[in-house]
Amino acid sequence: MSRIGILGGSFNPIHAGHMRMAVEAREAVGLERVLLMPAGEPPHKPVEAMLPFAHRLRLVELAVRGVSGLSASGLEGSRPGPSYTVETLAALREKSPDDELTFIIGSESFLALPVWRRGLEMPLLASVAVGLRPGADAESIIAFAEATWPGMERVSPTLLRFATGNSLHLVTMPVFEVTSTDVRLRWRARRSLSMLVPFAAEEIIERGGTAYEQAWGQRADQ
Repeated sequence: MSRIGILGGSFNPIHAGHMRMAVEAREAVGLERVLLMPAGEPPHKPVEAMLPFAHRLRLVELAVRGVSGLSASGLEGSRPGPSYTVETLAALREKSPDDELTFIIGSESFLALPVWRRGLEMPLLASVAVGLRPGADAESIIAFAEATWPGMERVSPTLLRFATGNSLHLVTMPVFEVTSTDVRLRWRARRSLSMLVPFAAEEIIERGGTAYEQAWGQRADQ
């Protein structure tokens, strides 16, 4: 049995905040490995502003190279149609039923799970690690969880247990004021991306090319 974390997202492109979130969650939860998994077709993002999946996956592969405990996964690119987290977790559970899965998610997205496709089913499939920015109200996250999933048990100030037996971890994250939108805007303005994106991916992003121009050239603010 392995303890595996999953950090998904459009990764359009991957940036330093994504990387640090994966590292912090891995250390705090005690995960053996974190899979950084770009969405094949993000359901709530404009496709025309998205780099092709193969490009986004390649940037993730470069980003995790040499980083202990982090790996890239192209699982969602192998399935047709929109990428939904619950379906990805179900596929991972079927493939490796003995592994202990932990889905890593930001606090704002966690609070939005009731409107995700079958988002309330997530605790049936995996534990959850919620990334909290410094100063975030952990008690509001706990109150939301207890109201949304009855039968939760408080184990410690940063650990709760769902009635399913899976865990809810609260993980404090460092401040990284960078977003993929910021990166795309800087790329469009031909500004340096140094220290904002992983070094191994920086040169390829700055070099650009037809796929980058088509996706980001006119829609970098989305």
